[in-house]
Amino acid sequence: MCTECNLAFFMSPVKSGIVVFSFIVAIAAFVMFRRLKALDTRKRLALLYVHVFAFVFPFLFFAFFRGCQSYFSGCDQAKAITTLLVLTGLVTTIIALAAAPLVFVRRLTGKARVDNGRWSRFVQRHYGLQKQPKLYILDTASPVAFSFSIFTPRIFLSAGLFDILGGKEVEAVLLHEIAHLRSRASILKLSEHLARVLSPVSAISNFGGASSVSDEEKLADCYAASAQGTFTHLNSAKDKIIAFNGEMG
Repeated sequence: MCTECNLAFFMSPVKSGIVVFSFIVAIAAFVMFRRLKALDTRKRLALLYVHVFAFVFPFLFFAFFRGCQSYFSGCDQAKAITTLLVLTGLVTTIIALAAAPLVFVRRLTGKARVDNGRWSRFVQRHYGLQKQPKLYILDTASPVAFSFSIFTPRIFLSAGLFDILGGKEVEAVLLHEIAHLRSRASILKLSEHLARVLSPVSAISNFGGASSVSDEEKLADCYAASAQGTFTHLNSAKDKIIAFNGEMG
């Protein structure tokens, strides 16, 4: 470790000022994220990304600019800054997409009610693994369904889903989410869903919400159709959800 370079870095008013400012932004974004709970999901996710970016940036900044810029010959600052920003963006995306599901599932479970009735028994009957999922009902009119599994597998359905779907269609949706839990793909699926909320232009599929369907979605669809012996109820559920979203849009 180059002690002289480290001292030169922190003795520079510009470099140390950038580090302090970045940490201030990270703290401010975190405080806003915790306190402004009335904000919609997109804005809260944006705050989460800003927090992670501003927190990661000083560490990478220090690694790249240790006084003598040992990683770049000729002190090519333009190249260094470009590389630094790209690398910080990549690290931020990886960390945020891993952390966001944990943050938002914890928030959702606090607002949702646990179902212990017919639908919960349906899930337990079809899941078939040792640790049974918990079924949560979200108090929202928008038809929503997703699953998540860390420590305890969870399935989330919105109250609005029951308003527009029939019994067999709800079963198809539950079977679809059970397939995601059984394949251990739920973390990635929810991370992608949150990324889609943050960036609406990204072509990431979620249940009933995208024209392009990933291989994982196709496998979940096939599982649900196999369990029911038909694609009819699953396709009907998707059509109704798409129609609802189209009317609301």
